[in-house]
Amino acid sequence: MTSLSTAERIEIEHACERQIRRFAFFNDAQQHQELVALFAEDGSFARPTEPDAVIHGRKAILDFFTSRPARLTRHLMCNTVVEVQSSEEASAYSTVLLYIADESTSPASLAATLIGGFADTLRKVDGEWLFAARRGSLAIKG
Repeated sequence: MTSLSTAERIEIEHACERQIRRFAFFNDAQQHQELVALFAEDGSFARPTEPDAVIHGRKAILDFFTSRPARLTRHLMCNTVVEVQSSEEASAYSTVLLYIADESTSPASLAATLIGGFADTLRKVDGEWLFAARRGSLAIKG
C-alpha cells in the first residue's frame, strides 16, 4: 500500500461519500442512467432486501432498475465510514434508512420503512471513484 497524505485520504473519503449520496439521490429521482454510471463497467449490486441476488455489470444493473415499477422513495444514507486502502481502492459502510410512500394519497403517506446497510468497494477508474461492488443488507423492516 502506498503512503497517502492526510489531505489525499480526506479527498478520497469525500469522493466516495459523494458517490454514496449520489446513488441515493439518483435512485429516488429514478435517474437510472446516472445511477448506473456510478458503477464500474464490471461492477455488481445487491439490494438490501435481496442481498444474495447479486447483479453483475452495468447493463444488467440498468435493466434491473428500469424494469422496476416507479415508486416514491427517499433513501437516507448515514453513519458512512470510508476506509482508504490505496490511491485506487477504498471500502465503505453506510446505514440506509428507506422510506417508501403510498402515492395514492395527497400528500403521499408512509407505506413502509426499512433500515439496512450497504457495504461498498469503490475503485478509481479514469480519475473517478466508482462502485466495484455494492452489497445491501436489511436489519429492520417496519
